[in-house]
Amino acid sequence: MHTSLEDAVTNGASSAPPKRKRRLIMVAGLGVAGAILLAALFLSREWPFAKQNVIQQLSEATASNVQLGAFRQTFFPHPGCVLDDVTLTRGSDPGKKTVMHVKSITIVGNLVGLFAKHLALIELRGAQVKFPPYGAGEGWTPTRSKIVLDKLVANDASLEFASRKKNGNPVKFAIHDLAAHHLATGDPMTFEVRLSDPIPPGEITADGSFGPWTMDQLGNTPVSGNYIFREADLSAFEGIGGILSSSGKFNGTLESIAVEGSMATPDFVVRGSSHKADLKSDFKTEVDPSNGDITLQHVAAHLRQTTIISQGSIASHRDEDGKRADLDLAVRKGRIQDLLLLFVEAKKAPLSGSVSLKVKSVIPPGREPFLKKLKLTGDFGIDDAQFSQDETQESVEKLSASARGKTDEQDDPESVVSNLQGQVTVQNGIANFSKLSFRVPGALANLHGTFDLISQRIDLHGTLLMEATLPRATSGVKSFLLKAIDPFLKKNRHGGAKFPVSITGTYQKPEYRADPI
Repeated sequence: MHTSLEDAVTNGASSAPPKRKRRLIMVAGLGVAGAILLAALFLSREWPFAKQNVIQQLSEATASNVQLGAFRQTFFPHPGCVLDDVTLTRGSDPGKKTVMHVKSITIVGNLVGLFAKHLALIELRGAQVKFPPYGAGEGWTPTRSKIVLDKLVANDASLEFASRKKNGNPVKFAIHDLAAHHLATGDPMTFEVRLSDPIPPGEITADGSFGPWTMDQLGNTPVSGNYIFREADLSAFEGIGGILSSSGKFNGTLESIAVEGSMATPDFVVRGSSHKADLKSDFKTEVDPSNGDITLQHVAAHLRQTTIISQGSIASHRDEDGKRADLDLAVRKGRIQDLLLLFVEAKKAPLSGSVSLKVKSVIPPGREPFLKKLKLTGDFGIDDAQFSQDETQESVEKLSASARGKTDEQDDPESVVSNLQGQVTVQNGIANFSKLSFRVPGALANLHGTFDLISQRIDLHGTLLMEATLPRATSGVKSFLLKAIDPFLKKNRHGGAKFPVSITGTYQKPEYRADPI
């Protein structure tokens, strides 16, 4: 049977003289008081929720200078503390400082965790973090900690990255909900997050795994998971519109994250066009988390019945505020009308036919209209082309009949087509064509010139090589005069004539001229 200290003292003292009994009781009381005092001294130094201990742990974990507005400890129902008006500052260079303001930080422990060095919860409320320009902050090395945090929660927080431009607007991310589980040195943590993306504005949800930290090479720290991007408004980019949704998975390290997924924009539109298209794409990309640059490894975009294959990059450059898209685009046996409908207001595309093309394009940042800032160069070919405008197609048909010496013959419009191929460059909204060949039955035109993508004005000039001899291809006075000089036209002795041709005016009202004199 066990006896208490008081019973032992009382029983032992009951047979002792009164003075000795009182002395034993006094000694026991002093011993208990001493033990309580020693315990109090120990807890004052080792108690994890003491103000100085908490400040030291936060400072070491974030490599920051910590300042508090108020501090109070809690004991029931769980031990812990609450910090109000907290500021954490990292970095000495004013232009590279990271500053975090938090309305309150609640730290919750439990009695078992006090001995196992576990914290049950850290909850941040109203956290606002301001970073220097993306990728320009001072280096940071995570601290090895013996404490394991079971859960970190941060709701209604915001992340803000300063602009590289002197008076540029910062980029802000609103974090609605964030939960991270099992934060421990040497182990991966899992997370769930819901946030708003600034450009294009939309809602992102993601979950996955992060870590453990690779201390000797932080860039090798692994990260993986899944994401969903909803209600992304593409009108944030000047010149285009539509609501985008995307989902996929990501995997990699802090130096490079591979992202694979799909996107859909059922109402994609280019400003200036009256046509909306159902644009879908599958992609494989690589993201650099240090600066947000994206490398497009393979993108297959499906537009109506045409597939556009692209690769390239969307990245920052020193002389530009924002990211520039550099893309290689290719189409094989697509439909030219599917592409042209993105840029015209007319009900029909100006041209139909089977198209193959290979171009390089550059889309710089800025709010300039899309067609104004687009830069493009490449080759294209259109087979079995058919103009949709009656005036344009009639000109082609008359040219074909004249070229074959059949000026009085009416051909079936469906049987008179033209094939186009050439090289094109686009800059400042002007398409400049070179080595442009234009073929119809009985004639071949070699042209060069421009087409204004905004006003739709045409200015093409070149030469026409005709299948028939020149006199047979004309009528009236011109035919009579040319027959008289035909023997002297060396170029016409072997059949066919070569003379200037031009297409001017606008797409709505083209002016076609082929004058042998």
